[in-house]
Amino acid sequence: MQILQGVHQLEPPLRRSALTVGNFDGVHLGHRELIRRVTEHAHRHSIPGVVMTFEPHPVQVLYPDRHMKRLFDLEDQHREMKRLGIDILVIEPFSREFSQLPPERYIREWIHQPFHPELLVVGYDFAFGAHKSGTLDVLSRHGQDLGFALEVVPPVRESGHLVSSSRIRQAIGEGDVALAARLLGRRFYLAGLVEKGAGRGRTLGVPTANLRTAAETVPLEGVYAARVEVQGATYAAAVNIGRNPTFQTDISSPVTIEAHLIGFSGDLYGLPLTLEFVERLRDERKFSSKDALVEQIRADIAEAANACVNAGVNPSDSAAGRQP
Repeated sequence: MQILQGVHQLEPPLRRSALTVGNFDGVHLGHRELIRRVTEHAHRHSIPGVVMTFEPHPVQVLYPDRHMKRLFDLEDQHREMKRLGIDILVIEPFSREFSQLPPERYIREWIHQPFHPELLVVGYDFAFGAHKSGTLDVLSRHGQDLGFALEVVPPVRESGHLVSSSRIRQAIGEGDVALAARLLGRRFYLAGLVEKGAGRGRTLGVPTANLRTAAETVPLEGVYAARVEVQGATYAAAVNIGRNPTFQTDISSPVTIEAHLIGFSGDLYGLPLTLEFVERLRDERKFSSKDALVEQIRADIAEAANACVNAGVNPSDSAAGRQP
């Protein structure tokens, strides 16, 4: 897959293409339907399938007071686009000035001239240009003049919910990682490096890997079952996101992400690790004693193991070989 930082990098312009335009934050089920229609048309007619997206995210530029957080980083978007069969990904720089382009100019200079699409696929709520004056009707009229067909994808629903990036962020913020996974079409995950923590887990007999991540979106504090990938192996895990209230009295202390890899023994410091969230098990809470905490942690580990098995998450052969 070719990745371009703006349409100006596309030289020479394409003679034909199938194109979709949008933000694609999370590459969720709704986005996948747009991409599916593009790639199917592209493969059928032996032309490039193209995605145009924007960076920074338009909401972060136009409405900074909303403090919108991305679901995943841009590398995730790139990997998913490639996996879904896109040939060219164009990441167009976004600014307030760009948002004020007249729709006619945007269609001519950012869609028609660089890509010459014979098919343009957009979502039902797509709008662009100054004051969102670039409506679906405007696109359709210009498509007739310029020779491209417009295909509008209706709302995609899953489990009774409208699939959208904002709904997924809401689910994650509420700890409903199972719903988030259904809307995404894959599990929500956090990736980062394992760093040294306070070491309490090891003294309690349940060592944990502390994840340092640059992710903008993190699930609600609590205990989760998760699938963990590290060093090419897969583990079921119990994950705690929170402030360790049994030991911490300062509610302003930073949130930590700690994962107990079931069946693992060894040193993970400095290694990249990915946590895929399967299910939320409970709230984080303060315990009256260390013994009460350990008893609950062991119950959490058993419940996490069962949740992972029920979700089809089993240790890989390499992970099983590391079990003590």
